[in-house]
Amino acid sequence: MRMFNKINHQYRWLANQTIDWLPSDDEGSYINHLKTHNQLLQDNNWIDKKFTYKFNSHGFRCEEFTAEPNVIFLGCSHTFGMGVPIENTWTYLVSQRLKLNMINLGVPGAGPDTAFRLANHYIPQLQPKIVIYLQPQDSRFCLFRKNDFLEFNAWHTNHDNYPDFYADWATNDENLKLHGLKHKLAIEAICNQNNIKFITLTVDHFVLIDFARDLAHHGVESSSRFANKVLGYI
Repeated sequence: MRMFNKINHQYRWLANQTIDWLPSDDEGSYINHLKTHNQLLQDNNWIDKKFTYKFNSHGFRCEEFTAEPNVIFLGCSHTFGMGVPIENTWTYLVSQRLKLNMINLGVPGAGPDTAFRLANHYIPQLQPKIVIYLQPQDSRFCLFRKNDFLEFNAWHTNHDNYPDFYADWATNDENLKLHGLKHKLAIEAICNQNNIKFITLTVDHFVLIDFARDLAHHGVESSSRFANKVLGYI
């Protein structure tokens, strides 16, 4: 069996685990929503709806990596499929229609930095037929620290803890747009070097029609329609 090198990322600690809840789709929030947003949960068919999050040995929400023909998905929680069963995620629906193995490298809370890091590490190894990148917020970025790294949203950072440079950087839209563009073009270049088809979309393409179980992300119908949109681009 072919072995694939691993890389550290925010959800690596969940490798080989199957769990019932995750932030923001956690049990405490669900119980609270039963009290405060019960009708909305009913309308979206989440009352007593149970499913699990299963992670492979690399810490991603998909089956083990193989050398079989595959499609790689990159992005944040919208790509990960937060709050919906795996069979209802747009990534699963697209991969099924394409008859390719799903390699879902979506990481909740991730930004362009992490998408590029994962693309640069895994695309040459997995040699997918297609790479589909649903771009995270441009304002998110990864900061490497002494012992680990931190993914955070520049808009919500307490800038008193960082040099003025970072405060200025994060509060100018041009910096954020350039940050997102650089990583998109870098991922595209990796795909071109490996003769791989590259599709990129933004969250604006992902229309919110219904809600996931956490009432913060796109639901089953939203995911189904977005999958059809992605297939149209392919």
